[in-house]
Amino acid sequence: MSFKSVACQERVVELFQNAIRNNHLAHAYIFAGQEGVGKTSFSRELAKAIFCKHPGLDACDTCNNCQRIASDNFSDLFFILPEKNSRVIKIEQLKYFQDILKVKPLESKYKMVIIQSADKMNEEASNCLLKTLEEPPSYAIIILIVTSLESVRETVRSRCQIVRFSPLSVAVVKNILVNQFKLDNKQAERLAFISNGSIERATLLSGTHALEKKNWLVDRLLKLEINDNLTFSKELFNEWHIQDLDILEEKRSHVKELLFSFLMYYRDLLACKIGNDKLPIYHTDWRDALAARSRLLSEDVLFRILNTIKTSLEYLDYNANITLLLENMITKILHLQCDQRMSS
Repeated sequence: MSFKSVACQERVVELFQNAIRNNHLAHAYIFAGQEGVGKTSFSRELAKAIFCKHPGLDACDTCNNCQRIASDNFSDLFFILPEKNSRVIKIEQLKYFQDILKVKPLESKYKMVIIQSADKMNEEASNCLLKTLEEPPSYAIIILIVTSLESVRETVRSRCQIVRFSPLSVAVVKNILVNQFKLDNKQAERLAFISNGSIERATLLSGTHALEKKNWLVDRLLKLEINDNLTFSKELFNEWHIQDLDILEEKRSHVKELLFSFLMYYRDLLACKIGNDKLPIYHTDWRDALAARSRLLSEDVLFRILNTIKTSLEYLDYNANITLLLENMITKILHLQCDQRMSS
């Protein structure tokens, strides 16, 4: 592994190779991008390139430092992430982060700390981080890994260099699914297409009968009526086996995937409504039915429905009640669709 193993992030690789070449590494970075596009794995490859015993623009992958970084056993590299079954990074973890940076590097001129899910800090933790970012030690390299820049305080963002990571291409995701996860070509292609450029999401979907669930959802949405709101919510919980999960974070993960499926369905309706052949349709097997359904709704209503779903996704990250969230979202969507038909 090295920068050569990083897929679809050539711009990011070039940025850091130039920084290494010119000795212009910043003290703090925010790696921003959706889940599963390689932010954490890139940060590890960056650490190898910086700490490698053979100075250059990439890691040798064979020296003692590279090997120890690969096995999470290097004294000047630290990872901080939410504790198991916790949704936030707590103040105690940031105090540990401060203690780490008080001690000078043991084996190199840098000490690197990588904070995963840094957009999930509570208020106290953010304040603690800010104090360090205001006056970081000269040897510090701090990397915050986030999926949403909007969830990071402006005072934190302004003290970091923001690096945006792109979604992976469908071809790259398919190739990984076939070669590393041994899926057949057809299944890998379908999963790559609906994963929205995230290998993490694609692998998650591969183990949850996702394609069958999505097929059921599209078939059900095409027949949805205004009086189905409460019964449909119960059907969703049963079909996605959400009620069988004991751990709240697992429930949120399943509900998030369900909301993404809603987004893809209504995004397909919008693509059919606009009639732009350049916009891909996720649910190609239902193209005619989607086109017919899209004729019943205006572009404005479809945009409002998509915004309703996106708002539900945001609320899901703020400890909203899962059952009420789904019921309210479905009710709003059905009313928007009903109002459209009544006014037509």
